[in-house]
Amino acid sequence: MSGKNEFYPKVENSLMSAGYAYFDGDRDIKGKTRQHQRKPDYIAAKNGEIIIGEIKSPNEPPTSGSWRQKQPNDSHGFAEVRQQVRDREKAGIVKPEIGGHEIIIRGQIPDYVSHLGVTYDLPTGIAGGVIKGGYTVPSEQAPNAKQALKNSGKGNFLMLENGGHAVTFVFDI
Repeated sequence: MSGKNEFYPKVENSLMSAGYAYFDGDRDIKGKTRQHQRKPDYIAAKNGEIIIGEIKSPNEPPTSGSWRQKQPNDSHGFAEVRQQVRDREKAGIVKPEIGGHEIIIRGQIPDYVSHLGVTYDLPTGIAGGVIKGGYTVPSEQAPNAKQALKNSGKGNFLMLENGGHAVTFVFDI
């Protein structure tokens, strides 16, 4: 259960079991324009909340150097977050096990939200609602992700345990 093919369906099933309408980023969310890759791993909706989410499988550790490398399609804000985290890690202020999660929470997920209506649209059937961030990690990464949320000023979050294998954090953007 370490790769995307094994992990992502379990996340989908657990969110659906919790009453969320679930839309897979590859299967259900159609990209627009040539930058169609700039869309979330999932969108989940329940009770007027729309979660724009990212999933990290056990094969995608937060210590990976690739999370810290500026990508050609990074927005200015996303690139700044990557640099800030690298600088804080280098100074010994934050551990890479936490800093990697900060990159996703403060950089990647807000970047996805900013591209709603530009590189992807909400799936058919989702009415307007409050947009929230969603971040799903393996259960063993939950303490580090929780600390990253706190470091990112997102101390008020909902934590959904997804069947013992994953945890989804839902937070205000």
